[in-house]
Amino acid sequence: MNSSVSVFIVLAALSGVLSVLLTIYSYVNRNRYSGIKLFFWISICSAIYAFGFSMELASTSLEEIMYWVKFEYLGMPFISPLSLALVMYYVGMEKYVTRRNIMLLLVIPALTFLFVLTNEYHHLFYQDVYLNPDAPSPMMDMNMGEWYIVHGSYTVSCILTGIFLLLRYWNRRKNVLRSQLIALFIGFALPWAAAFVYLMGLTPYQMDPVPLIMCITSFFYMWAIRTSGLLVASPVAREYIFDSMRDGVLVVDPQGFLADYNPAAEVMIPGLQADCIARPVNQIRLTEDFDEEIFEFYPDSNLIHIKEVGWNIGHVACHYKIQSSPVINRRGQFVGRTYTVLDVTEQVRLEEELRRLATYDGLTDIYNRTHFMQESQRELETANRNAQPFSLMMIDIDHFKRINDLFGHDTGDLALRHIASILKGRLANEYLLGRYGGEEFVAALPGLDLREAALFAEELRREIELVPLNCAAGEIGITASFGVAESRLDGAPLESIFTEADKALYASKKNGRNRVSTAS
Repeated sequence: MNSSVSVFIVLAALSGVLSVLLTIYSYVNRNRYSGIKLFFWISICSAIYAFGFSMELASTSLEEIMYWVKFEYLGMPFISPLSLALVMYYVGMEKYVTRRNIMLLLVIPALTFLFVLTNEYHHLFYQDVYLNPDAPSPMMDMNMGEWYIVHGSYTVSCILTGIFLLLRYWNRRKNVLRSQLIALFIGFALPWAAAFVYLMGLTPYQMDPVPLIMCITSFFYMWAIRTSGLLVASPVAREYIFDSMRDGVLVVDPQGFLADYNPAAEVMIPGLQADCIARPVNQIRLTEDFDEEIFEFYPDSNLIHIKEVGWNIGHVACHYKIQSSPVINRRGQFVGRTYTVLDVTEQVRLEEELRRLATYDGLTDIYNRTHFMQESQRELETANRNAQPFSLMMIDIDHFKRINDLFGHDTGDLALRHIASILKGRLANEYLLGRYGGEEFVAALPGLDLREAALFAEELRREIELVPLNCAAGEIGITASFGVAESRLDGAPLESIFTEADKALYASKKNGRNRVSTAS
């Protein structure tokens, strides 16, 4: 036997051995990644093809060669469509990789195997087979039949479709696990190139080089399995998580240059665009005129850093929590950072609302009693330190129960809002205003003595009397009674001033309402 043919036999057998190893590996890991089941069948078919071809080369007669050719076609026609299904699964088209669709993909390969098996009865695959007179050992040559062209066209179509999907997937991502893509791409491109060379008649003795090329593709598969977890952890699975995350994620290399980001980050950060890739992460800005550093890079640090920032997207104020976490490889080495941008806008709004509920009265949107007392105490202490006057004003809506009884509680609520609106219009900028309870309001007037506070109260009383409430029931006239008291600068507590103001208010109500009374 010619020495070069012996080398081809050994290489083909080696391809078969590698395919068997990949078959075993994929079977052991069959439950770790769904796509590995397809690879399992691809490896079986590849092993059948490679071993059959090695036995074909070692055969000594045309009959023996044809036996092993038929054995080869038990696996070879199925490799390309199964590989296409694997690529479809890999690039995120797994919804199309159903049992039914796989069976449809395998219809032509099954017919090919059937026609090869029965070729002597119809010659649809091989019009004629004979020994190659120029070969150094018995080798088959043939004339193509009609189905051979169908089979070849279908195989090439599967290969080109797979290559197209991989290239589209490659361009769709800014940065992925390239070794996996390279392995799958080589698994398609090299056999296709070898088949093309074979069909052009450029191989020695018209020998099929594809089984020999499979030796190289198997090594690439093993390399990708070893280096990037091919078939155990597919990057498309990572990317589906990566791309579908509601939180923004940025990946940065050890030098602080942006390597990747997901669509959520692009939405959250208006200035984040494709041209930011390979730029320092701390140079990323929301807009060209935005100077604040959003992402601070922490080189070679195992610490997690968290900061909260806020900016506007359009006219909407948004709040984000940015967590910077180190990426450590298996050797414990720092290999980069991830920045997770969490949208905490709703959380911040809820916290602000809770703070508002703890501060403001929900109906009238002025200070509630607790917060008013706290703020008034501070104002009183400031006035005492500076020897300045400090007055309190208490306001009570006259005959409020009658409004509720005649017009309903909804109108009563409108009345409370109406009075609060009038008081806010005159008090909010300089003084403190709060709802003391029920239909009572209270105002702290730092800087006003008792006489000035009483005059101010009279202005408010008159405005309330002159501005009726407009509602569904028509115009409703409302009046209010006032009680005013002043701090005596003797260190008296706030509660005592409230007591004096309350007594003055009681005097106003006792003396006919709709009037202002001062503490004696």
